Parts: sequence; structure tokens; C-alpha cells
Amino acid sequence: MAVRELKIGASGVRGVVGDALTPEVIVNFACAFGTWCGAGPVVIGRDTRRSSTAFRSAVVSGLLATGCRIVDLGVAPSPLLSFAVREFGASGGIAVTGSHNDAGWNALKFFGPDGALLNAAKSGELLDVYHGAAFALAGSDRLLAVEAAPEIADRYVEHLAGALDVDAIRARGFRIAVDLDNGSCGAIAARFLERLRCTPLPLNAEPTGEFAHPPAPTAANMQQLAAFVRGGRADLGAALNVDGDRVGFVTADGTALSEEYALPLAARQRLRRRPGTVVTNYSTSGMVEALARAHGQRVVRGPVGESQVIDLGLAEDAVLAGEGSGGVAVLPLNVAYDGLLTLGLVLDEMATSGQTLAGLVAGLPALSMRKRELPCPPNVVHKVVDRFRREHAADNPDCADGVRLAWGDSWLHVRASGTEPLLRVIAESPDPQRAEALVNEATVFARQMTLGREGK
Repeated sequence: MAVRELKIGASGVRGVVGDALTPEVIVNFACAFGTWCGAGPVVIGRDTRRSSTAFRSAVVSGLLATGCRIVDLGVAPSPLLSFAVREFGASGGIAVTGSHNDAGWNALKFFGPDGALLNAAKSGELLDVYHGAAFALAGSDRLLAVEAAPEIADRYVEHLAGALDVDAIRARGFRIAVDLDNGSCGAIAARFLERLRCTPLPLNAEPTGEFAHPPAPTAANMQQLAAFVRGGRADLGAALNVDGDRVGFVTADGTALSEEYALPLAARQRLRRRPGTVVTNYSTSGMVEALARAHGQRVVRGPVGESQVIDLGLAEDAVLAGEGSGGVAVLPLNVAYDGLLTLGLVLDEMATSGQTLAGLVAGLPALSMRKRELPCPPNVVHKVVDRFRREHAADNPDCADGVRLAWGDSWLHVRASGTEPLLRVIAESPDPQRAEALVNEATVFARQMTLGREGK
């Protein structure tokens, strides 16, 4: 599907490279961000996609044009960039990364001075500057050199280690198979695991940007890692997203887990160490509720998307925030999803409990989730969601983010993707057949509606 519209929202701005997303668009957004920051220091970084090299130059041009001081991390995962913004007291940050999207896509992720992705209000302010095009351009006397920060990676690793029982992890001497998918995390992942005295078994570690498989850390995308774990006799496998904000896991016997397990597995360690509220979205598995109840804590749900979840987590004074995508943030220590820290939490729980990853998983509720994605043009998708809402008005839908229906332990969520031209349909139930029936029924309805709308 050709997409000539940018996806602009709480996840930043993203699109298909050379189609909706062009160097001109990147320069203008960088000028807008520099203007919004008031020419303060801005931290930038990029993933390894071919287009990220060119778009990094466009970002530099736009920021320099508005008189910003730039700290360039080079190829760097976005959680490191978030940390650097806070560490340097910067006015903000821009990550050039398509994150979980395929290689043909790219994006700009905008971070505020608190190190978190811009929330809805701040994103609205930035868009007003962008659309108004009244950029605060600087004269030649205010154009600054681009700076580097070679020491920040070591400070970041120490920051992560501070949240963990390092001695307990070191005593276990874990062997960790890590699939980097040729992204930005190879060097920092090696430093982190060496700090924990784990033996890293890297896979697809070269930062070429030629991804070995689709970037999202789903079970389907971890089959190579699963075989690698079995052959390398690893204690577990971890698949890091190409910009480090998400992680998926593989057990020692080579079973690739759904990305839904990242949040509940991290919650075990976090709630044991620091009980408190957990925040997640409407589409994430109910496994996390069971863990929270066991610790006498509550789960608060909100709209899908990192910025919305983090913003809600900070408002609720939560100790953990995350989604079923494999993205988890340890609040208030971090205010961005961090795949490496999530891996550290799981290693900590394994080390202190003496259990294997499979043993930790066995202690979680047995719930079945089904997910579908339906291509749907941006000008159609919200009409389809609205029609689905009207069809199910008698079921008292929750319409805070798409349409969510719940029946006891079973639920169905239909919503427009915030990052791709897709309609997402997710259902969960203790009964696998019930989950399959719910998602199939909604998918058939949505497909019929989509075809009908496109034909008009």
C-alpha cells in the first residue's frame, strides 16, 4: 500500500522513506523542534537504517539553523538518548529511528527536557510551530559546532546496573543469546552484559541496517534466535528492537515467547523490590493484573503508545509502565522504554529466585491472546472503528482508545494503529477458542467495512 500521508502524533512523525518522509520534511521538523526548544542544547542519535544517515544530516541542518547546540550520540538506542537528555540537562532530543517498523519506514522521535517522549500537549505545541513555519532562524554568529559525548555510554550502563542486584546476577554467570537484528544496540548490549559478568552470545550484531528479520520482537520474528539458543546452550535468549526500546524472550529450551511476556516478567522483580502502581494500555495481556494483585497493587490502563503510557505512569506515580509490545519503563528511574533494563530485571529475578525463565513463565496465568492486523487507509480506518462502536453500543464499549469490549476475563480491542496504516484487532481469553472467535468475528466485520469504504 502506497502511503502518501505522514503518521504524526504522540509517537513522533513517521512515514515511508522517499514517499511521505523526505529530507525536506525532516529539516522542517528539526527547525520546528529547535524553535520549540528555544535554541537550547539538543541530543540526537540514530539507528542503523540506510535512510537514518541522510536523515541525521537533515536533523543537524535544521537544529543548527535555529542556533541549537547539538550533542550527537551517533548510532545509539533511543533509551540511551533519553538518559543523555536528562544527564546533560538538555532542552530535548531527537532520535532518528523507525523502531519496530520495517526498513522502508523511518521516523523522528521527539524527547522533552524530562527525557520522555513528548506528550499530547507538547506534541501539539510542536505541530503548531511546524505548520506555522515561523522558525526562529539564527544568524551566522550563532551557528555552533556539533559535539560528541563518548563517555555517556559507560554512565548509562552504570545507571542501569544501579537498578539491579548485580552481585546476584554475577554469581549465576548467565549465558545470554542476544539478537541485535543489525540495529543500534550491539556495542551497548555488550558493555551491559559484561558489567553483569554474563557471557553474551551475539546474533546479527553487525550494525549494517540490513535487518535479518522484521524488527518487532515477536515470537514469529525470533525463530532464528530460538534455534541459536538451543544450539548455544544459553540460559535465555533476548531479541532487542533495532533502537533498543523493546525486547522479546526465548527460554533455554528454545521456546520463543510472545512479546506480551516482557511486562509481567519485569513486573515480578519491580513489584518485589518496590511495590506500587503499574500502568499499561488497553491492549496488553491481563497477566500483569494477576502479578499486581499478588503484591496488593493495582493496574491502571490507558491509550496505546509509549508517550501516553509514560505520561499516565508519571501522573499515577507508578513504579512500572509498559505495553504488550515488549516496551517497559522503570519509573521514575527511566522515562522511556528500555529493552536492556527489562532484560536486566528478568536476569535479576532469575538470579534471586533461582528459577529458570521457563519457571518464571509457568507461574503466570494461562491466557490466550490473538492479534490481527488489517491494512486500512488512513482516511478509512477511523470510520471503520466508529461503525464497530455503533454495532456494539449495547455491550457498553470503552471508547477511550478505539473500541474495547470486556466480558469477565475475556476482552476484545479494535483500534487504528498510531504508527502504520493498519487496523489492529486484539482479543484475549482463558479459552483459546473464545479468543480466536472474538478476533475472527471482528476481523471479518472490519474487512467488509474497509472494502466497502474504499469502494466509495
